[in-house]
Amino acid sequence: MSANLVSLLRPPVAAELAASTVWTEDARLAALHQLGLLDTAPTEAFDRITHMASQLFALPIAAVSLTDSDRQWFKSRVGVDHSSIPRDKAPCAQVAESSQSLVIPDLLLDPCYRNSTLASAGVRFYAGAPLTTREGFGLGSMCVLGLEPRQASENEMASLHDLAAMVMSQIELQHAFGRVDPLSGLPNHNQFIEDLEDLAKDRPLHERRFVVVVDVAKPEQLSNAARVMGPSFLDDMVQEAALAIKSAIGPTRTAYHVAPTQFAFLSPPDVEEQSYVAILCSATIRMNVRDNLGEC
Repeated sequence: MSANLVSLLRPPVAAELAASTVWTEDARLAALHQLGLLDTAPTEAFDRITHMASQLFALPIAAVSLTDSDRQWFKSRVGVDHSSIPRDKAPCAQVAESSQSLVIPDLLLDPCYRNSTLASAGVRFYAGAPLTTREGFGLGSMCVLGLEPRQASENEMASLHDLAAMVMSQIELQHAFGRVDPLSGLPNHNQFIEDLEDLAKDRPLHERRFVVVVDVAKPEQLSNAARVMGPSFLDDMVQEAALAIKSAIGPTRTAYHVAPTQFAFLSPPDVEEQSYVAILCSATIRMNVRDNLGEC
């Protein structure tokens, strides 16, 4: 499917600093979303760390918890069936916002968290170490939870901080080496294949999805554009297309940059094929009309 997606471009929202050393929430969220971790399938690399945290503390619950705008989303989890909880009154949100570790010996005795979702579910103990980028953004927490009140020793917290550092190293490796296209900032072909494999392991066998591939331009168009406008024009076009596709499919789904001018994304699960094709065709027509109007 070919489509001119440049017309969907929205100006990127610039992350601003509240002060020289204090990041605003908009900037923190922008850093989190840029990594492309939210709503991705579980991966063995993160799951190993989470299992290690549960074993080190001898606790039934552990998670790599990322603080989104309105939820705590679990990239990896042990002892938890659901993939997210509301951000409101979630201890992990405090860890992300402050980039400081947090220990709550008994949630029911804590005035901030006694009425939280975790406390209502029977959780009594919480300990979390921050997941912090090199730039100082707090992404979330490496956390452990228990069903009985308890304390956390200095050695235990040191181990939790080490595990949080391991999580951040894994995030940086995935982002920097062979997983993210440096031009578009989107997950690349290698990450697309890996995510498909992880999705196949994590989702029911009967669940069906379609892969949608978008060609920004035909080879002859690229050749003509490069000759007339120069190579920087192609770079700008790819970057604008990446932003347009991300905007079109929404923040809860992932776009991939799978070839120099080719992008891909997955349909929602179990959509009816003809209906979904009609939706895509309609969107393509709207994009072309909008682009033509923009040229008038």
